[in-house]
This record gives sequence, structure tokens and C-alpha cells, in this order.
Amino acid sequence: MSDALFSELTPVRDDDNLALALNDFLAGLIRHSEWRMDFTLSEQAGVWQVNFTGEDAGLLLARGAEVLNALEHLVERLVARREPGRWSVRLDANGYRASRERELAMMARTAAEQVKKYRQPFTFSALNAAERRVIHLTLSADPGVRTESVGQGDDRKVIVHPL
Repeated sequence: MSDALFSELTPVRDDDNLALALNDFLAGLIRHSEWRMDFTLSEQAGVWQVNFTGEDAGLLLARGAEVLNALEHLVERLVARREPGRWSVRLDANGYRASRERELAMMARTAAEQVKKYRQPFTFSALNAAERRVIHLTLSADPGVRTESVGQGDDRKVIVHPL
């Protein structure tokens, strides 16, 4: 990364507006990467929401949205460095997160039905923290099952147990 690019992507001073800083950072990243995409930026209840759209937005979704997740982590770190504990950040591309959450909720309900029917635990493949949270929340009100996260690091999984 060149010094010019790095300086452009470095968070701005504390006295600058956070929305402007996020906008400048993301616009600079897109410009320097030469991605053909746009984004919208909004804030609600302490969560900064960034939604990428456009021809290259799908690049953020390769390999289970690894790039999107990594970029979200980076932006969260930059925001936390400016204002620790005040904001969270949520990045999405072409509505992927909402679609993935619906898919995970459906998978969770299907797994719960199988667990209750056969009285055997079901183990999901490795999921990131946000995906595990969807499983836990979806099944939290189901009186016939309980959920548990197991494993370390990138290999953490959710197990659905019968009650």
C-alpha cells in the first residue's frame, strides 16, 4: 500500500464528523480498488449501516462474504479508535445479510424440528459470530431445544440439543 493511499484511508481527526470520515474512507477504498460500486451510509440507534450496491458488490461476498466481514471488522476498528464503545458498524452488499439471516433462521427452525423429532443433537458447520447469533436468537423461544456454541476461533459451531 502506498503512503498516499494509507494516509487517505487513515481515520480523520477526532473533531471531524464521523459520517464524513466513514464516507471519505469508504469512497477512497472503492476508488483505489477500482471497484465499480456505490454505497449508502446511515445511522440508527448507534449502528452505522453501510450498504454496497453495483456491478462489483458481489466481490465482497466471495467465500462466504469473507471480504465483507473483513471490511466490516476494519471499519469497526477505525470507528472504535475514534469513539470507543459508542457505535457499531454493519456492512452489507446487495442485501446479502438480510437474505443470509432469513436462510439461517429457516435452517435453525428445520434443525430444531429434526432435533425434537429424533431426540438427537444437530451440529451446524462453522459459522461466524453474527451467524451463530441468528441461530441462537431464532431458537431462543423454542421450548423443545437449547443451543450451545462450541469450538475455537474460525471453527466455532452451534449445537442444537433436545430438551
